[in-house]
Amino acid sequence: MITLSLPPTDNHIYLQKGKMKFMCREAKDWKEQAQWEFKSQYKGKLQTGDVEIGKIIFYLKHWRDIQGSLKLIFDAAEEIVYNNDRQVVMFGPVIRKTDKENPRVEIEIVNY
Repeated sequence: MITLSLPPTDNHIYLQKGKMKFMCREAKDWKEQAQWEFKSQYKGKLQTGDVEIGKIIFYLKHWRDIQGSLKLIFDAAEEIVYNNDRQVVMFGPVIRKTDKENPRVEIEIVNY
């Protein structure tokens, strides 16, 4: 199980200016930190084939949308768990729980 700090909310991941869409500073900083967390916790080797992600549990201070956060998490695992997130062929249940004292996200990696 990999434990990461909570990603930014969906509204704080991307901004759009005209036709250009770009990642916010907060999201870039979180992604960089998450990559360090993946590197320190993931003990497997870089996967070159299909990858299955098991359950993903969000422990939140309060309820919020989490769909955009999944993409950011999968992007952060690139070049550490797998080469590209398009290798993810399945992921397990996404669960939301409340933990006001220790908000985080836990990801189970199931390698083929």
